[in-house]
Amino acid sequence: MKLALLGVGNAGVRLVDRLHGAEGPTHLLSNGNVLAVNTTPTTFDAVEHIDESRQVLIGDTHPEVYQPEPAVDDGTDADRSEADVVDRREGVAGDPELGAAVAREDLPELRRALDDIDDTEVDAAMIVAGLGGGTGCGVSSVLLEELASIYEIPIYVLGVLPSADESDQRAWSAARAIRTLVPMADGVLPVDNEVWHTDETYEAVNEAVATRIVSLFGAGEREGLPLSELRMDPNDISRTLAVGGLSTIGYVQTELSIEPDGWLDKLRKLLGVTNHEPEAQTDATTIKKLVERAVDSKLTLPCEISTADRVLLILSGPPRELSRKGFETGRSLLEDKTGTVEILAGDEPDTEATAVTATVLLSNVTDVPRIEQLQQRALAFQTGQTVAASADQSTADAAVSDEQSAENKATSTVDGEHETANSDDTDEELDEHGFRFSEKEPVDPIDLITEAESTADDSVDESDDSVDSSEEPVDGSGESVGSSEEPSDGETGETGERAENEPSDKSEETETPDDASDSADDPNIKDPFADGTATDDTAQ
Repeated sequence: MKLALLGVGNAGVRLVDRLHGAEGPTHLLSNGNVLAVNTTPTTFDAVEHIDESRQVLIGDTHPEVYQPEPAVDDGTDADRSEADVVDRREGVAGDPELGAAVAREDLPELRRALDDIDDTEVDAAMIVAGLGGGTGCGVSSVLLEELASIYEIPIYVLGVLPSADESDQRAWSAARAIRTLVPMADGVLPVDNEVWHTDETYEAVNEAVATRIVSLFGAGEREGLPLSELRMDPNDISRTLAVGGLSTIGYVQTELSIEPDGWLDKLRKLLGVTNHEPEAQTDATTIKKLVERAVDSKLTLPCEISTADRVLLILSGPPRELSRKGFETGRSLLEDKTGTVEILAGDEPDTEATAVTATVLLSNVTDVPRIEQLQQRALAFQTGQTVAASADQSTADAAVSDEQSAENKATSTVDGEHETANSDDTDEELDEHGFRFSEKEPVDPIDLITEAESTADDSVDESDDSVDSSEEPVDGSGESVGSSEEPSDGETGETGERAENEPSDKSEETETPDDASDSADDPNIKDPFADGTATDDTAQ
């Protein structure tokens, strides 16, 4: 399958550069359709394989994007501390909303750069990004929207997840990116740095990821390979990924014992004399064990493999080592381990290969502990930010209430209850939907909370004044005289007629303020009283 490779952010540019180098001078994967987009100029200094004309710097004129005068040599990916310094100093400083705003502002420049990508030469496009960064998260979301609007080919995302020792901000950005990208992309293939960077340098991780991507998407793209009945086709890959969601890749290879040709063998080949074919070193049992090792190996995203919807198996190696019986045993093993019958298999016979490799693609996996951990960590981070903002507001309210009467203090207590309800409701919506990069400017969640608190406070104050001035006498039966309470469905008679003819005081007291009406008109702002989780106690 031919792919247009689009690297976004520091990690994305480095990984695409490595992928572009791994596909070789023939460009068997991309046909030269490569693009690197970043808000950090120093990352381009380390690029080795991407042409300078395909490097796009955005945000360089934006007032909030920092571009230092001296270039910083960030060394290799293995130097975490130095990479973190660059991330803090340059670009959007880890702010995904700023990244999205910069991408929208420079969208005309991005469109001009996309003109160099010939989508007629490729079968799909792939955005490669570090999801924990502000550029990787924010810019890739805008770029994905743009590609979906102009391309008819599938669009995949290869996203790098931050490790556990990285900041809460990066974990929060990655969790939001997953929520944003998964519904929009045709497939998302995360790479978990928590697993891969434990004992490996970033350079080694990039090498391992590039090997798996080329082995999967580059299968069958090399010229001069012998024909095969089970040769891979781009449609096999697109069909496996068509279910969407999160996907993961397993990969393993076993080296063959290849004895060098002696002078007699070389002479026979030179004279065209047919030499005997060496015996195969792998049988059906060996292939089965190879497939088992691949599916049990270190996956790009560790998961419960039994939750996969579809599976793709690719075997590559010398033709004599790839038997049909081996394929059948491998497929049977995958059916037992994954519990699905939607398994496609293909091979890539290579007469020059010195090893047999097995690549397994598991699509739409759902039981992923790492993603759940990121979401919980992101929710705790978001809750902490909201609680801090609420605490500041509560302190200000307390200072004012000290100067008021006892009646105003009671009202302040009610306001505090509404503040808690509104804050919880806002957190729930942010966790449910994540980022919404709409055509409008991004809305600050703290502004939503403050607006909701102000609306609730004004409504409570007006309702309290109305109740105090309209207290009614109570008769001996304990019922309020002149009560306008509406009867239930089973009540009839004069009381029912009076309830139908007289207007309800409750409807007058809970008249919707103008601000709340404006909020209801805006789809990006949620009314805190719409779902019933936050209510006006006085109006009940």
